[in-house]
Amino acid sequence: MARPTRLLQLAILLLLPAAATAHGLFTNYVQHSAQLVIGARHIDLTLDLIFFEEWSARERRAMDADHNGRITRPELESYLKQRAPQLAGPVTLRVAGQELQLVPLYDPEVDLLANEQTGPGHHRLRLFFFAPTPTTLRAEDEIVVHDRFWPEAKFLGTMQAEGRDGCQVSTEISIQPGLFSEKPDRKRCFQFRCVKAPTAKTATPTQSTP
Repeated sequence: MARPTRLLQLAILLLLPAAATAHGLFTNYVQHSAQLVIGARHIDLTLDLIFFEEWSARERRAMDADHNGRITRPELESYLKQRAPQLAGPVTLRVAGQELQLVPLYDPEVDLLANEQTGPGHHRLRLFFFAPTPTTLRAEDEIVVHDRFWPEAKFLGTMQAEGRDGCQVSTEISIQPGLFSEKPDRKRCFQFRCVKAPTAKTATPTQSTP
C-alpha cells in the first residue's frame, strides 16, 4: 500500500517559502523537492525545482529568445533542448552505499505558474528519473539522493517518500548541510531509509489447455 511519509515535515517546509518570500527572504533561493517512490521493480525519482524571484528572472531571460518580454511554448521547448545536457547529469542515487544508474523517465517540464512574462516571478522545473530496484534492498538500508542542479543558488529542500508492493520508506530528518543552505555550491543531500523491502513480483504461470 502506498503511504507518503513525514507529511507534516513536508507541509511545514513547503509553507516556508510562501510566507518568507512575502518579506523578500527567499528571493535568491531555488527550492529542491525530491519525491521517491520505491516498488519491487523500479525506483522512481521526481525532482521539482522551484525558482524564486531572482533565479526565475535569470532563467526567464534565457527562455525569451526574441527578447520581447513574453515567453512562448516554442521558446520553452528550445530552452529545454539547450538545457538538456545540464539536466541529465548532476544527480545520483545510492542504496546501501551502492550507486544506481539513473535514467530519464520523461522529458523535463517547465511550468511558468500562469506568468509568461520575463522579470521576477516563480516557475517550476520538473525532472523525472528511474532506476531498477536492487534485489539486495533490505530493511534499514539507507537511500541517498544527491543533486547539484544550480549549485550556485541558495538552497531549500523538501522530501517525500512512498512505498509500493509492500515496501515502506521513511524520510530521514536531515537538516544538516542537507535541506537548507545559504551557501551556494553545496551538494544537496536527501536521505531516506527502507523500513520494509518490497515483495518481489513473480510472473503468473500460464495455464495450459488440454
